[in-house]
Amino acid sequence: MKKSTQRIFTFFAVFCLGVLSSTLVSAQGVRGRVTDATTGAGLPGVTVVAVGGTTGTSTDANGDYALSLGAGSYTLRASFVGFQSVTAPAQVSGSETATVNFSLKEQLATLNEVVVVGSRSTQARTSTETVAPVDVIQSRDLVATGQVEPTQQLNFVAPSFNSSRQTIADGTDHIDPASIRGLGPDQVLVLLNGKRQHNTALININGTVGRGSVGTDLNAIPSAAIERIEVLRDGASSQYGSDAIAGVINLRLKERPGTSVNAQIGQQYAGDGEVAQIGINQGFKLKKDGFLSLTGEFRHRGATNRAGDYTGPVYVNWNAGRNTVNGVPETDAAYIARRQGLYNQDQALIQQNGFDRSRNIQAGNSRVENAGFFLNARVPLSAKASFYATGGLNYRRGVASGLYRYPYQTTQVIPELYPSGFLPNIQSTINDQSLLVGVNGESNGWRWDISNVYGGNSFRFDVTNSNNASLQYLGTANNPTSFYAGTLSFYQNTADASAAKDFGSRLGLKTFNVAVGLNYRNDRYGIRPGEAASYLNFSPQSGKVGGAQVFPGYQPANAVRATRDVYGAYVDIETDLTDRLLVNTAGRYEYYSDFGGNVAGKLAARYKFGDAFSLRGTISNGFRAPSLHQRYFSAVSTVFVSTGQGLEPRQTGTYRNDSPIAQAFGVPPLTAEQSTNYSLGITSRPLANLSITVDAYQIDIRNRIIYSNQFNRGTSGAGLIVANILNGAGQQDVNAAQFFANAVNTRTQGLDVVIATSPRLSTGTLDITLAANVNRTQVRGEVQRPANLPADAQLGNALFNRQDSARLTLAQPKNKISLTGNYRLRKIGAVLRFTHFGEVVSYDPVNPALDETFSPRLVTDASVSFRLVPTVTMTLGANNLFDVYPDKLKKNLYATPERFGTAVQDNSSFGRFVYSRSATQFGANGGYYFLNVSATF
Repeated sequence: MKKSTQRIFTFFAVFCLGVLSSTLVSAQGVRGRVTDATTGAGLPGVTVVAVGGTTGTSTDANGDYALSLGAGSYTLRASFVGFQSVTAPAQVSGSETATVNFSLKEQLATLNEVVVVGSRSTQARTSTETVAPVDVIQSRDLVATGQVEPTQQLNFVAPSFNSSRQTIADGTDHIDPASIRGLGPDQVLVLLNGKRQHNTALININGTVGRGSVGTDLNAIPSAAIERIEVLRDGASSQYGSDAIAGVINLRLKERPGTSVNAQIGQQYAGDGEVAQIGINQGFKLKKDGFLSLTGEFRHRGATNRAGDYTGPVYVNWNAGRNTVNGVPETDAAYIARRQGLYNQDQALIQQNGFDRSRNIQAGNSRVENAGFFLNARVPLSAKASFYATGGLNYRRGVASGLYRYPYQTTQVIPELYPSGFLPNIQSTINDQSLLVGVNGESNGWRWDISNVYGGNSFRFDVTNSNNASLQYLGTANNPTSFYAGTLSFYQNTADASAAKDFGSRLGLKTFNVAVGLNYRNDRYGIRPGEAASYLNFSPQSGKVGGAQVFPGYQPANAVRATRDVYGAYVDIETDLTDRLLVNTAGRYEYYSDFGGNVAGKLAARYKFGDAFSLRGTISNGFRAPSLHQRYFSAVSTVFVSTGQGLEPRQTGTYRNDSPIAQAFGVPPLTAEQSTNYSLGITSRPLANLSITVDAYQIDIRNRIIYSNQFNRGTSGAGLIVANILNGAGQQDVNAAQFFANAVNTRTQGLDVVIATSPRLSTGTLDITLAANVNRTQVRGEVQRPANLPADAQLGNALFNRQDSARLTLAQPKNKISLTGNYRLRKIGAVLRFTHFGEVVSYDPVNPALDETFSPRLVTDASVSFRLVPTVTMTLGANNLFDVYPDKLKKNLYATPERFGTAVQDNSSFGRFVYSRSATQFGANGGYYFLNVSATF
């Protein structure tokens, strides 16, 4: 066992012993019975605790309990999976035993939860009664996944949500891109306690899902602070703002008094990827209806590696093309013989130097240390007004590897420093902070709210175990191997003022809620350059590449401090026109200081034929302005491009859309994305313990913003035009250019199905949920291209090529189906989940023979829990129980002596990559086992 793993296990054992020792108490003082409100029968295994204390117990087979408490006043809470929790006061004297009974109402999975997001009415509605589909996911459901990061927790409980960790993707190794309904990370709006949460500073520019987009880092919010998550699966730009084309994710933080602790330790079956997590939430009651909730959480995630053995050139480049003498290419026999000779030289040097082919790449999760602190508070100011605040700090430090630099790559490696090459690392330092303050209350029937939230994110890049090859002349004495490569930042300040009132009684209606609001937002985006050695070429005539290998630093020319203001106003009306017909309509006007104005609207309705059947539908339009990142990001980076013969490094420049270079290419100025959303669904409660929702949707997006493919240098045609433009701008060292542009129109169609039931059993309780999402995205119409550049299929010079199209339409699962069963009997619980991930596809930029299709997979998660004492539960489980992996890359015919002289087709980069990096279903880490301890006091 690794020393780090031993330390983690020791820490975990000490923690568990501490929790147990603090909860082992006797039981007397309060007695009572807990019954089922429907049948009157006693409920066994119900947890009864004194809120804010450390004493608790559970009911016996008849539903009876006894609790030890000293004299005083208490609040008792009775809770049980499948039932709504209930609190009751208890007055204990020194001479008598108090009696407190509870009656619990059954709670049907998540579909019986009252929904907040998607409506500004005070009328309580469950997710089967809303005009648009909403998933309500409680903290217990998140913990039951066995995952410790919010993105991965959601990935296994919300089928319309997708998030998969990336590898060898620069900064994207450290912040997981996430999406709803197969759309982009920047087309979903994230709210925290109902208020807009800021985006990350990082823009995804590598070959990952969500390429070219900016998302929100859900993992910056401690999972221990989350009470529940609501996922609105419908366009909501008119209600919440311009980013909500695909939907809204609203995270609600804990408010309850008491202490909750959750800790987990785990490891991948393969022996790496160790995880240690502990989160503590402490809630305090303030005055009559106030509270203060504090959360601290620490997560350690070890790196994983699923790379194969490298078979390519190391010291001598034998993977070379044919020589040509006087215009005549060498013969097949001469070509093969020459390559064989170079190959033999390379093999001899590999053996002589003891080069390890299996340890020169890290294809898997990055190593991450994450620490976060959050507070959530409400303080009554008067009988009808309150002050509230939510604030958080999150610090993350990660290490991810790039691609190995081999000795034969003489333009990139200083042999005096690294005689056998080196594996460079990107070290990230990510700081995230936010502070929301506000006051709300009621005056003359108007519910009003005034708030301001300031938040931001910074992403610092450091490069370690690397070199700047142009500094070879320094030798080894003073040659740097670590570099500060620059920092990205994004900060946002949002002010809101809203008011709402229900005029239903005046109009003779059950409800007629009118909500109005004003918003102001200021966005600020910045790039700070790295140190000079991270980007400069100190000896251009040497032929050596300048800058830090793996991630050349941001240059002074890339530095930017951009800002913009956004003004908005909305009106939202929701009314029960009859007992059966619910109608919602909303309109929003937004004005961007750099783009002008836009109007978004929505009309939605639900008609209730009866408890057994309702019909609902929505139609809306949306608007998403280009992010400041997409407008102002620029950089020169080393990009490895698959050529069918291996990965070829290219110095690629990303140029601002409004730059002279972009204008020379004929790239049009960025404009906003426009969307139209349609949905039609049914909801049904045919039985008291069965709920069904089925929702079909179509989302049309026009002028979708993409990050272009590389426009490569060449000696003729389009390639020569590229070379002339780059040379004319003084970019002689840059091999290719990229831009952000409005290039495509897409249509996404899909179906969401959620069926939940809690069948009544003679012993124990059982919740069963079947949830599925099926979707398809298509590119419609002609793809735009730069006006001054003809397409060149051979060079791949296209604004949006076939690889980009597949990444947008085929790289996420076509369907995801989840079946979950949660059973509890007294002190024992069990969770079994089957998740089916649909097919994914990746395309080569030019050669269809290198396209790959990866088959559907079924992943099984299982866990068993035991309540050691009333307030402490231990869970042993396994995610991906049967150690399922995605399909391996099939196109892996890399060059070998047996294939010299013949064409090879290789997506594996000489065997280094076993699994695809561009099309992902659920990751390629295999099985994971864990031990989890949770305690509630």
